[in-house]
Amino acid sequence: MGDEEEQTALTAALIKLVLLAAVVTAPIFLFGEGFEPKYLWRVAASNGACVLLCLGLLALLKRGRTALAAGTLVYGLLALVGTLAWSNGEPVHVNVINFTLVAVLASVIAARRDLLAVGAISAALMVGIAWKQPAGQLTGEALEEARFESIVQFLPTFCVVIGVLWIGRRARGPATDSSIS
Repeated sequence: MGDEEEQTALTAALIKLVLLAAVVTAPIFLFGEGFEPKYLWRVAASNGACVLLCLGLLALLKRGRTALAAGTLVYGLLALVGTLAWSNGEPVHVNVINFTLVAVLASVIAARRDLLAVGAISAALMVGIAWKQPAGQLTGEALEEARFESIVQFLPTFCVVIGVLWIGRRARGPATDSSIS
């Protein structure tokens, strides 16, 4: 099996894994969040969008568009994770793992520059989420301090993870370093 065939097989396996996760986690999220209409709609929309994305990407793979399918999976999941994290009202720390998962996925199947873009977009979104979240009754300088404290709890480690993934990707070489463009 050549490099391109291996990359296509890897991309297909990862798309199928994400597809399976979207199907299996839907009922789990509903039980965890409750069957209130707003949660039902949110789970149906997010998991349904993920399923549709994956099915479309599998069709794209059959046409030999591996790099486009890989990049679309990465950026599609980043858009989904970013939208859900921005709108769920949960502390940013709850969402760091989801952004990290997208970065790991990017390091495996997307171009190296896409890994940096995913890392930068994710970091910016997480900082924005941390900054917009209320910090109880704090105001002024105390509020700013609480926001900075929140950011320094996740951002340096996230940046190190991106660096490790970048170095690991570099060590594997350019064989799978095609871009979605």
